[in-house]
Amino acid sequence: MNKRMIIITALLAYLLCFHCAIQAQLEYRWQAVSIRMSNNGRYLAIEQKSKEWIDDISDYGRGIWIYDLENLLSPPQYLSELPGYFPDMEYSPNSQYLAVGGYERLRVFNTENNAVILDSSSSATPTRYGFTRLSFSPDSSYIASFSYYWEMEYEMSIWDVHTGQRIHTVTFPGFPGGSRHWNTAPWLSPDWRQFLDWSDESSLVTIYEFDAQRGLGQKTGSITTNHWEIGTKFSPDSSFFALATWDDELQKGIIQVYETDAWTLKNSIAIHESPCGPNEVLLTFAHNHPWLATTCEWDRTLSVWNYETNELVFRDENSLIGGSEFTLDDAFLITSRYSAPQEFATSVLNIEKGFELIEYPGVYTQFHPNSELMASIGPDSRIWIWNIKQDQPLVILPIPQNRESRRFAG
Repeated sequence: MNKRMIIITALLAYLLCFHCAIQAQLEYRWQAVSIRMSNNGRYLAIEQKSKEWIDDISDYGRGIWIYDLENLLSPPQYLSELPGYFPDMEYSPNSQYLAVGGYERLRVFNTENNAVILDSSSSATPTRYGFTRLSFSPDSSYIASFSYYWEMEYEMSIWDVHTGQRIHTVTFPGFPGGSRHWNTAPWLSPDWRQFLDWSDESSLVTIYEFDAQRGLGQKTGSITTNHWEIGTKFSPDSSFFALATWDDELQKGIIQVYETDAWTLKNSIAIHESPCGPNEVLLTFAHNHPWLATTCEWDRTLSVWNYETNELVFRDENSLIGGSEFTLDDAFLITSRYSAPQEFATSVLNIEKGFELIEYPGVYTQFHPNSELMASIGPDSRIWIWNIKQDQPLVILPIPQNRESRRFAG
């Protein structure tokens, strides 16, 4: 028996050993609710939550487990228990760190040894809640996070990952009356050179220069929109940004694509016959093509536009419920959908084959950087790894019971 067959046999034996445990997990009050794959494709972070709502939101438990996808014969590593409902996980660009945000804490782990290298509590800013919308700087030296105060005031904090010190804070007002739409929260461009903010009172979108050490720099431009609701998105390389807004005069949705550095309007796309408001339109740029994907939950549509020519490249109206994502080589486009209550699926569109549709069970998918593998949470809360180029499952990973789940057993 050669070495390859030995490895395959061992892997099958490993999966077989977990078969009974997998069946038992279906009755657990814990389930996988989100996953995050590292940028090098080696680590897969799995977040678990209690299946039942706890009256006290701070007791809505979360546990984080890590699979090493290069060594599936080893058991997953348990990282942390974080209370709270506002979750976010993000790997650093160099895959050396995993940041986990929660209702009360932000923790950053070293992926080599799972050691905590940054641990910040909301008690440092007593009026703030939630550490969300996590973003690492391109060199992985800094991390940014949002906190909020009952949606009336937002605060962006910058931490030095190596020292664990918070080095900068920027505060923004929310809407009068205490609401500010999630898609329009101010945020950094992927290259951390620009910062986008907007004012609901004047419908003014403004971009500032940004530096991790100095924070906001000088204003580089501004745009007055026709409506106070605005959806925003930067392209992966930060060269472009899109604004989704509403034209009251034309009574139709408009997407405007700008070149970031020059603030030059590249094109305007009219999203007519759509019931979605601007902050309900999710935007996704392709990596290597002048494409912008838009999704609308209300009419459950996915559209792909060429923002250089205004051409509608593709449109699908098949029960879409979430956002979309391109693989790094733009060979595939992924969406989530449902056909009946609690019957969720993931749809992968093969762009190279004219957006040919292939459906997979499960939701909350993550692409491997090689653009061939995909991880998703299956309908049984296990993690499924697929080879989407060959259209077949590779492995199904069991989810361990959380160490602290006994606290929630009634």
